Amino acid sequence: MRYEFIYNGVLNVIRLGTTLNDKIAPSNLKMIQTYHYSRAQYEEGQNKTTMNKFFGLDSDVCMDCVYAMGNGASLKGCYTHKRDQYSGMLSQLRSIGRIYGDWDNIPVFNEDIQRAIVKMCMDKYVRFGTYGEPVLLPIDLVERVCFVAKSWTGYTHQWRRVPYYDYREFFMASTQGLDESLQAETMGWRVFMDDIEKQRRTHMIGCPASEENGYKSDCAKCSLCSGTKGKGKKSVYIFNHS
Repeated sequence: MRYEFIYNGVLNVIRLGTTLNDKIAPSNLKMIQTYHYSRAQYEEGQNKTTMNKFFGLDSDVCMDCVYAMGNGASLKGCYTHKRDQYSGMLSQLRSIGRIYGDWDNIPVFNEDIQRAIVKMCMDKYVRFGTYGEPVLLPIDLVERVCFVAKSWTGYTHQWRRVPYYDYREFFMASTQGLDESLQAETMGWRVFMDDIEKQRRTHMIGCPASEENGYKSDCAKCSLCSGTKGKGKKSVYIFNHS
């Protein structure tokens, strides 16, 4: 099951399905994942393309993320830039293309779509931002989904930007290193830190789904990365984010 809609010039896809990444969830667990594509990516994805071309069109959906190719990062910079994920995204976009044909025929976000998505997310684990920035979703939709979900996780690089402060309740500030993390925490965010210094932080929790912590859990079960309204109070760090 899947819903797609345009909101503020971005294609948002909300999908019920499974994942092959056992760090995220067991392979038999029906879960929700969100994807966010630019118009350029949608149109490029309808044709034969390459990973470099496709992910190079990410500025509208990855915004100022340091791992975005639109910001000068390499293809290998982001953990979403893997062949299997890329193939799945192209398949998804081409399916949408077969249904609607032109970008302008894709539905614009409305209350009926919101109600249907909230119903689909009832008692499910929701992974916001499987690809792209989840702050591109309407905040009202995020709030309603989190209210009915069994659990959720979400991350944003937009934690410095005032228009996205409301998302602190639901998403983690994605940070690189301790200086950024402390800054985000003073702004009211819980943090998911890529600890580039690889030091264990006593005021944070090491990610239970990480290699350095022995893959003790998975994201669906743990769900610590769920903002200030979710599970847990401390920030989270990881050494190897892949």
